[in-house]
Amino acid sequence: MRYRLVITDLDGTLLDRRGQVSRANLEAIRRLQDAGVEVIPATGRALREAGHVLDFINHVGHAIMAGGALVHDASDGRVIIRRGLSEELVRGTSAILAEYGLLAQHLQDHTRTGFDYVMVGDHAFDPATQWWFDVLPVTYQRVASVDHHPSIEHTVRVGSVAPASVLAPVVERIAREFGERLAVQHWSAQTAEHAINAPTHLLEAFNRGVNKWTAIEAVCAELGIDPTETVAVGDGLNDLEMVRHAGLGIAMENADPRIAAVARARAGHHDRDGFAAVAEIVLQANRT
Repeated sequence: MRYRLVITDLDGTLLDRRGQVSRANLEAIRRLQDAGVEVIPATGRALREAGHVLDFINHVGHAIMAGGALVHDASDGRVIIRRGLSEELVRGTSAILAEYGLLAQHLQDHTRTGFDYVMVGDHAFDPATQWWFDVLPVTYQRVASVDHHPSIEHTVRVGSVAPASVLAPVVERIAREFGERLAVQHWSAQTAEHAINAPTHLLEAFNRGVNKWTAIEAVCAELGIDPTETVAVGDGLNDLEMVRHAGLGIAMENADPRIAAVARARAGHHDRDGFAAVAEIVLQANRT
């Protein structure tokens, strides 16, 4: 089997805990490209949250953003694939978050709205959220309730940030009420946790069937690549489907045990040039 496409997560995978791409990892991307293997990022970040990374690695192809809800052409930012939430689901999940005293974060298709988030509720920002908005060039609007939402039809993800113990019952409640139509989960935000020195989790709700792997399948169809010719590497819970279903799934050394359990190979730690091992695994497989 020759692998033609490597899909890599960013946080906890290609990026170190400072949110940077090491020289060794950058060289690994170049080795793959020189060997005719395309490298595509797949991240939970929105485009403007990841733009500096894409610029640094000089990425100009497809970019899978927002956990698979959006696929952009990185060369000009236009949306190639958009899979948003219905107004009913946005309102329903936001109402549950409000019941639990949580601020709802509505990720927008910024190519339609001009801004990245609508923050619903009058609660204070979680420290991780405040840090994220301080260090990245994202824009947001605040509204007291979803009834004042300026662009609900352009919402692609509903989220919230809080400790795992707070989010667990919220996820269970959302799943009970909307589980047939929504995919909802919570998982650790490594980069934010390192930055604020406190554990924090992300709650994310998408249309059911929206994830990185289904976005990869759509990109493969457009590029004429068989999905079995893909390699997917990641560390977090939103990487589970792509690591499980790719032709070759690779888990980072620092990966969540649930990711390691479905992977067929392991790479190094994200803080020690771990992605460089991915290039060696792929290039060696393509030589045999």
